[in-house]
Amino acid sequence: MKQIVTHINPDLDAIVSAWLAQDFLFQDHASEVLFVTRKVPEKLMLHADCLVDVGNTYCPENYRFDHKPPAFQDRNSTCATRLIWEYLLDLGAAVAHLEPLVEITYQGDTHRNSEALKQSRINGAHAELTKLKTEYRDTTKVYQQMVLWLRSYTKQL
Repeated sequence: MKQIVTHINPDLDAIVSAWLAQDFLFQDHASEVLFVTRKVPEKLMLHADCLVDVGNTYCPENYRFDHKPPAFQDRNSTCATRLIWEYLLDLGAAVAHLEPLVEITYQGDTHRNSEALKQSRINGAHAELTKLKTEYRDTTKVYQQMVLWLRSYTKQL
């Protein structure tokens, strides 16, 4: 079982990057997503199969995808979703069609103010995550429901 680790109370960047790891990076393997504090326990830092949006490390060959210092001086220059998506593109994975989702995830994570982000907050991925967080208390359930939404949404792209 592959372990993908991200942070508790996940934002869209944590959710989408974990989903990309689960559905595209580890597509042929059973995997689970673990939600931990932002200060990842050392055991998980060393032994998790993939870290997304936690760990302050960017090392794609070891499946470490975080955009916060010291990984990047400016945390707003990218996001975990963009990092793993670009890595998947480099591997030849069929993820190019996800660019609009990656872009609104990045914009939301870095406090941009585009029309696409505004729309996402009304009836897109950001709105769906907000709704699910009010419906479910369990983070794993929120993630599972969001994954179902993402899979359906991305079929339309």
